[in-house]
Amino acid sequence: MNINSQSGKSEARRVIRRARALIPPLERHSAESAVVAMAKQLGLLRRGLKIAAYVPAGSEFSPWLLMLNALVCGVDVYLPKVPKRGRKLSFVRLDSTNRWKLGPQNILEPLGGEICSPRDLDIVFLPLLGFDASLARMGQGGGYYDCTFEFRRLRQSWKKPRLVGLAFDVQYFEQLPVDTWDLRLDYILTGKKIWRKP
Repeated sequence: MNINSQSGKSEARRVIRRARALIPPLERHSAESAVVAMAKQLGLLRRGLKIAAYVPAGSEFSPWLLMLNALVCGVDVYLPKVPKRGRKLSFVRLDSTNRWKLGPQNILEPLGGEICSPRDLDIVFLPLLGFDASLARMGQGGGYYDCTFEFRRLRQSWKKPRLVGLAFDVQYFEQLPVDTWDLRLDYILTGKKIWRKP
């Protein structure tokens, strides 16, 4: 699919949500398992790393299997917490002592626990609605990830944390309209393919 205008983003979001919701459970599980193998192959689950993932909402690609494997591998896993004001996420460490509450976006968030600055994360696994071959990311439209990791756009060489999108193949678009504030990802993993920066 090709989107060539900002007004097209709204329609694309509707189309992709419908398509993503129709993915059968077996196909979802297969993609989630394959993504764990891909992440290990890329060295994204090495002991001692600090990674962030997310609690999936609706039909989003679920990173739960990835997070469980990361914890087994000795990786520190963090989950985003949406602020009451502003758009910069904070990241709370996932462990057995976490308590949970519904956040401002009606997504479960951990309460308490160690906080990690976005700049101190090694890898961030992000949800997305659409992506293209240049690894442009179309999110839900809230701008939280774009705002939180805007510091990455100012760097010429050092690109920490690495940003990794998780998606299904049906979320691919030929070309997305890109704004100056939109994130470009380092990888996108679909379970069938590892997309890398061109």
